[in-house]
Amino acid sequence: MATTNLPYMQQQMIRYGMSTYFGLGLAGNICNCIMFTRPLYRQTPSSIYHLSDSIFALFHLIWSISPLFYTLNYPDLQKQSILYCKTRLYGSHVLALLVRYIIACACLDRFFATRADVRLRSLSSFKMATILVFVTCIVCILIGIHIPILMEIRGTICGMFGIYKLIYALYQILSVSILPPALMIVFSALTLRSLHQRHGTQERTKRKDRYLL
Repeated sequence: MATTNLPYMQQQMIRYGMSTYFGLGLAGNICNCIMFTRPLYRQTPSSIYHLSDSIFALFHLIWSISPLFYTLNYPDLQKQSILYCKTRLYGSHVLALLVRYIIACACLDRFFATRADVRLRSLSSFKMATILVFVTCIVCILIGIHIPILMEIRGTICGMFGIYKLIYALYQILSVSILPPALMIVFSALTLRSLHQRHGTQERTKRKDRYLL
């Protein structure tokens, strides 16, 4: 009985659980896009990162979750078409990478903005933000190119097989689970350090001024 009910339970989770997640995600990212295109934020470097991240997250939701709703009433095309199988998973992977690494770029921008060095601080600019987003897109597209090359369909399963399955698991752990959070932590820690240094410098300057007075 439990085995018989499992597919039905999975369908209901997709129908109601994922529908809620999908709707809230769409609404939140659309609101972000509206906010970060307002004149007040449009020319700030951080708005470029947050706007780009919201757009990529929006596409990721549509690209990855919409096909799940289709499978509720129709056969899963991912099990029938090798082209669709590779394209869907490759697109989902690239968009997921972009969502993570754009946030890491935003953390890097905050580090640049808090530096006392004028040359480093000048890197926190609208132009540099645009370049970093573009470079990140190219890198993420290239770094995941192995997916459409090595993925295949066996029986009714679209996925990785053999040694590539192990390699892909290690790659996922490194590129998705470890590296992006590590970069965010490092850049955030460096930003806090810069702020503390600037605060200390300002306090010492104030003390000297009071002493001279």
